[in-house]
Amino acid sequence: MSIPRGSHVIQVRHRNRRCEQKGLIHVNGVQTLGASFQAAHNWYSGTVGDVTPEQAKHVPAGVVHPIGELAAHILHTEDGFVSMLQGAPTIWESEGYGTKLGIAWVFAQDHAVARAMQTTPADLAEYAAKVFAKTDAYVASLSDADLDREVEIFGNKMPIGGALGGLLLANTFAHVGEISALKGLSGAKGYPF
Repeated sequence: MSIPRGSHVIQVRHRNRRCEQKGLIHVNGVQTLGASFQAAHNWYSGTVGDVTPEQAKHVPAGVVHPIGELAAHILHTEDGFVSMLQGAPTIWESEGYGTKLGIAWVFAQDHAVARAMQTTPADLAEYAAKVFAKTDAYVASLSDADLDREVEIFGNKMPIGGALGGLLLANTFAHVGEISALKGLSGAKGYPF
């Protein structure tokens, strides 16, 4: 999925009288992506915030991955993706989180490694805060023109805006949904709302 060139400018018309008198409010693509990442980070944090160690490490029946691994995958994907776009090392690598936490890098979610992973969102909290801050700073540093710049992602060329919005945000929201469902299966409240 990609965002067509020039489609990242959104015009919103508010219904209240004061705003209608002023006309349209323009929100650029960078602002929209920034707000979307803040929402994704809030959904992640709110959903994993009350996960117990037992819930996080439980290996569900079938082929589903444990909550702890899904949390790690969300963070590894964001760290890896943003670092790749920046041409910089990952926080995971540069700050030695693999050694600190004693868990594997699960960007690609190898099935056997993923199902064997024993970690919790609480174990990952410091790393999560750093990853989210790095992403927020990266998105804020972009211009709307940057969103149209094509990059190669997994062998496909796409605009940076499409890669961030169509791949990275989708990954986060999809796996947070899995975490919510797994919490629900254990009798806990899934999403925080």
